[in-house]
Amino acid sequence: MKVLFDAYWWVEGQPSGRRVVDSFLRTWLADWPEDELSAAVPARHLDQARAFAGGAPLTLHPVRARPHGVSVLTELGRLARDADAVLSQNYTPLRARAVRAVFIHDLMFDEHPEFFSRVERAYFAGMPWSARGADVVLTSTAAEAARIARVRPRLAGKVRPVGLSVPEAFRTRVAKDPGAGVEPGRFLLCVGRLNVRKNVDRLIDAVLAADLVRPDFPLVVVGEPNGLAIRGADADDRRVRFLGGVDDEGLKWLYEQCRLFVFPSLDEGFGLPVVEAALSGAPMVLSDIPAFRELAPGAAFFDPMSTAAIGAAIGDELGRPSPSPSPEVAVPSWSEVVGRIRATLAEQVAARR
Repeated sequence: MKVLFDAYWWVEGQPSGRRVVDSFLRTWLADWPEDELSAAVPARHLDQARAFAGGAPLTLHPVRARPHGVSVLTELGRLARDADAVLSQNYTPLRARAVRAVFIHDLMFDEHPEFFSRVERAYFAGMPWSARGADVVLTSTAAEAARIARVRPRLAGKVRPVGLSVPEAFRTRVAKDPGAGVEPGRFLLCVGRLNVRKNVDRLIDAVLAADLVRPDFPLVVVGEPNGLAIRGADADDRRVRFLGGVDDEGLKWLYEQCRLFVFPSLDEGFGLPVVEAALSGAPMVLSDIPAFRELAPGAAFFDPMSTAAIGAAIGDELGRPSPSPSPEVAVPSWSEVVGRIRATLAEQVAARR
């Protein structure tokens, strides 16, 4: 099968997004070497993409339109003229002879526009409209598939949950202290982009109000600013420490050594940090939202809208004589994810013949 992959974010974008693109491509090349795989990347990143690909049998096509959505709408269909299928992210090519599959990470903006800036909402707005031209809509969880079907009924018959996995780069890294100045077992950990939806401000209020953190037992927050800003904490208050972005080695160390991982997000389509934390053996308390119930049904949950509930859940765990075991997480391997996607595309290609 000949497949064109939308690799716009392979070089530039959020770290989690870049790692997902890289994992898709590397797994497909390894597991299905008989397929002819090509990837569309921004022309300005062509040299870096070639370096990423190394000697892999991957054809790279430069694209020049900006932003990402415009590139997918106008360029991918033309580039896919000799392909059996084109797999894009968020946006769907307007026209293509090939089977059109789009991976939509979430349609959260449809239900919660208040979580996003005007610029973000402008980017998201065309996603469900363009998806009407897709042959199949892929997403990560059954919870997100249900949301897509609920908020956009015209897509209900097309949506398929295929899963996501932890990037191989994270699995294979050796943990290394990132130099955060914290002792093993003596800190709380929160990981995620710093925006309103991640609910970090309410988490800070909760741990300070309940006196759950101290300079020698702080809340450590990992993540970069993105979207609607959070208030944050007093830079001089050593009870809450913002580390910014942390590499895979450092992140793995923080997951493995934290006393408790807390994810207070108001909504998620998937929740990669939950999976990373579980694979690292971290005890955790999580927001009571559908995606987290699906990923980690055995975790302890709290109402993310309630400062008191967040504080109580953290206090309950810290009051135990020993840390709770990390819950089992239902996460497939990348080979399983890519296998499901390929099977879905092959089914669509066969139906056309």
